[in-house]
Amino acid sequence: MTAAAPAEEASQPVWRALASPFRRQLLDELGRGPRTTAELAAANQDLSRYAVMQHLGVLEEAGLVVVRRRGRYRYNHLNPAPLREWYERWVTPLADRTAGELLALRRHVETEQGGAEMTIEVDEVRVVRIENELRFRATPDRIFRAMTEETLEWFPTSYGETRTKAVVMEPRVGGLHYEDWGDGAGHLYGHVTGWDPPRAWSTRGRLMPGTILDTEYELVPDGAETIVRVSKVAVGPMSPEEAASIYKYGDVSNFEAALRAVVER
Repeated sequence: MTAAAPAEEASQPVWRALASPFRRQLLDELGRGPRTTAELAAANQDLSRYAVMQHLGVLEEAGLVVVRRRGRYRYNHLNPAPLREWYERWVTPLADRTAGELLALRRHVETEQGGAEMTIEVDEVRVVRIENELRFRATPDRIFRAMTEETLEWFPTSYGETRTKAVVMEPRVGGLHYEDWGDGAGHLYGHVTGWDPPRAWSTRGRLMPGTILDTEYELVPDGAETIVRVSKVAVGPMSPEEAASIYKYGDVSNFEAALRAVVER
């Protein structure tokens, strides 16, 4: 068996999930936000509700969809982590860099010439939901410490940039979560709203005037691995660019490799 075989075997469920155009269409829908099964069935008139449920089952089995229940509703969330792993394994090594640069140039020229339209909405109240489910070969204690005490070792950006000496999360309910720049300067992320080491914790913070971010973390042991579940909900007035920034920096899967290097070293 070659060294690449385990990675190829791990990607088989993703290949199967992406093989169906109907499942790709469901992923497109979920990329715009979480949906109930009924909403997905209503948006896909070519599929029966039963067929939608079957396709969602395949996506869930591949880890591409995470299900969360709120009241009597079952919400399906896109989990981008397996897609990122699949992309890095298959697309990145085979991508032609020159072709990518030419496509980027074409998009830029079309935008400059009015070939592509962009609409910017200001101060629209939006809800951004992000659900992540990742696996690490490490104990909950190690992951808890890395995510609450060693943020600067894996998260690539901070408000203070080079001035940031530490990211502090006071280990108690009501504790502050902030960047320490020294001499009393810094940036407040928010407060700890739940604290149950090493199994769970939660925070609430202010992203921008009027916009609140609630985050919940859960660590679940599973044999030699630990499942990390992260749920984020941002609510408030925000532009499309600000919403995109929340998706970029709030999506833990974007920093999975750096976090994995810390917890599995």
